[in-house]
Amino acid sequence: MALLLYLLTAATLLGVVHRWVRNLSVSAAFVILLLPFCLTGRALLTGGVYAPIDNAYASEPLRPLREVSGVRQEFNGILTDVASQMIPWRKAVQWSLQHREWPLLNPFILSGDVLAASGQPAAYSPFTLLAILLPAAPSFTYTAAITFFLAGLGAFLFARELGISEPAAIVASAGWMYSTAISFFVLWPVGFCWSILPLVLLGARRVVTEQSWSAAMLLMISLTVMLLGGHPETVLHVVFVGVVYAFVQLTHRRTAYARALGLAASAGVLALLLCAIYLLPLLQAVEQTEEHVSRNAIFANQTRGKPAGITLARIATDVFPFLHGRQWRLPLLNDIPIDSAAVGSIVLALAIYAAWRVRSRETWFFLGLTVFGLLMRGDWPPLTRTMQKLPLFDIALNERFSFAAAFALAVLAGIGVEELRKRGSDSAAAITLAVTLVVLAAGTLVIEHAQLVRPNAERWGESKIAADLGMLGIATLILAFRIRTALALPLLLGCILIQRTQSESGVYPVYPPSAAYPPVPVFKHLDRTRGPFRITGSHVTFIPGMSALYELEDVRGYQAMTNRRYFETYPLWCRSVPVWFNRVEYLSRPFLSFLNVRYAVVWPGYPTPEGWRVLATESGTPLLENTRVIERAFVPRRVRLGTPKTETIAEMAAETDFRERAWILASDEPHERTNGPGRLVTAHTGTDYLIAADMENDGWIVISTVAWEGWRAYIDGRRVRIQIANHAFLGVFVPKGRHRVTLTYWPESFVIGRAISLATIAGLALAAVVRQRRRRRS
Repeated sequence: MALLLYLLTAATLLGVVHRWVRNLSVSAAFVILLLPFCLTGRALLTGGVYAPIDNAYASEPLRPLREVSGVRQEFNGILTDVASQMIPWRKAVQWSLQHREWPLLNPFILSGDVLAASGQPAAYSPFTLLAILLPAAPSFTYTAAITFFLAGLGAFLFARELGISEPAAIVASAGWMYSTAISFFVLWPVGFCWSILPLVLLGARRVVTEQSWSAAMLLMISLTVMLLGGHPETVLHVVFVGVVYAFVQLTHRRTAYARALGLAASAGVLALLLCAIYLLPLLQAVEQTEEHVSRNAIFANQTRGKPAGITLARIATDVFPFLHGRQWRLPLLNDIPIDSAAVGSIVLALAIYAAWRVRSRETWFFLGLTVFGLLMRGDWPPLTRTMQKLPLFDIALNERFSFAAAFALAVLAGIGVEELRKRGSDSAAAITLAVTLVVLAAGTLVIEHAQLVRPNAERWGESKIAADLGMLGIATLILAFRIRTALALPLLLGCILIQRTQSESGVYPVYPPSAAYPPVPVFKHLDRTRGPFRITGSHVTFIPGMSALYELEDVRGYQAMTNRRYFETYPLWCRSVPVWFNRVEYLSRPFLSFLNVRYAVVWPGYPTPEGWRVLATESGTPLLENTRVIERAFVPRRVRLGTPKTETIAEMAAETDFRERAWILASDEPHERTNGPGRLVTAHTGTDYLIAADMENDGWIVISTVAWEGWRAYIDGRRVRIQIANHAFLGVFVPKGRHRVTLTYWPESFVIGRAISLATIAGLALAAVVRQRRRRRS
């Protein structure tokens, strides 16, 4: 199914490009269509899963099922983001749409978390909406293939726009598509958004050169696709590169500056309006997160820049691909970011050849962009501190400009191949490749012999050195023997593809769909549970995120945007971990009962804590049940009002039974009062709560779901105010008597954003119809 979906999507995009952007030869279109198969072909052709689903087998409950599922030892631990975030988010989006809900809330992690508004789920991206036609994990085979395709198609179109012939443009396409930046981050939103960079530059260039509305529409579409890709930080970086490129183009052309700027601004504004359904809720959610506070407090105030040695070590990782993901043995060199500008030795050598052999404005620009990207990734103090003074860049991970450097090298390689094609043959090219080979071989020998880096602990990329040096040697011989151009260029392309396939094929595993989150025997005991409940794992069991694949709600989670109030309750029930998920180490904590944690997955032999019992053990995995669990919605016996924030956390830390007392945020003098009592029957429909309340007296209902702004409460159909209960959760005041209480997550920012986006779509459609009618009349 992934193969069919990829072929249909790619063929449609090729047809659209051929009709409205640039004519494509059949051979070029066919090559671009097939290029992604170098890495994803096995998964596409066998129906396999191109994703790190094996990470879930590192602990219970899937560890005992490893052998029967055909999963070997964990493949690549660096890919935990994909395993614990991307795949579960895809499932959450799919689940929401299957329940006929907008993808606003993710009930499966962190006691109810934002979904589309967290950005990276890319819930409104057309490619996400296509992917969810497939099961969550197998859909990432399609995601990888279509991301490679978009990167390659964009690079090809941009190279052609520079006047490069199709064979040379294919080299630029392959160089960018299989750069380490794209091939490693292909399943991350950051990788997808950077893959759109060539299309943004193409739109910016046409706005300057053509100054037509069709050029502005191309730029608008590129920006919209990138925005919906789910990584705002990358959008900032790509737009920066696009603005600089457009400015350079303007300075070299005597053209109407005002019109070009107006068209570019119109494209940007329309893209923002189209994405309002996503952007407005995102902006509202960001201000409620712990990361917003920490980045503004730390990133914006820290002094950027590394010593010269660290800068050189980072740049070395871009030149020697085998260093990617490995740690240096030298002091202070253990913080090398996983981002990379590496493109492989052949593309690098061809780029060097173009840099000194071809003197043109485009060559100088992309050479400058290469240097800029390398120095930004190297954290070179003069440059990084200057960028830090710009708004938004002060809280961004600017080393990711390495992606821009990788693209610049790919474009330069295309320019170099075009120069070779024009000259027929050039001994200078062979010499450049030979010198590059000698330098890389010598550098590799020194690094390995001196043992400057630690062994490759991730069990991938073992063939990088052989691929990088061996295929560069073959490419050098091809040019040295002056094989005629018609044959030499395909051979060079073949060398590049073989090299990059060998170098990058070890990153992602391929498994059969049956290995993707198979049924867990012990979970069959959960089917008898009535009412909503949550589950957790002790320490690293039942790795957070995978709960979504079983449609179970976990109190833990792994997010780039954590609700600040919820984060502040962590000391009451878990341990915060800087990178990865929060750990539940003591199941006896009373706050876990308040969080509606009814079950816990533990490892064999785990001592049963007080208040818990062993419900079942299946396939060696014990499942514990909390005998003190509190219902998702309940009426506490007493409430404290007006308690200051700092005192609230301290008082909750001393509480042993949260049925007895709750804390309600209110502008009142601190006092305590009796509450209710009352009886509740709670139903969970999608992400909504339907509560039948029978209150003997007035009182507050407390619901242990995180109080993100946007929750709405209704009593008998009349909207009422929501209170903050227990510092981070929902509270509703219900008068005496029988009532129907409804809670739904429906942020005003989403309502406004949806209206703006739909109105913009309607306006663009109307404008297209009017323009078409005018053309027919003329």
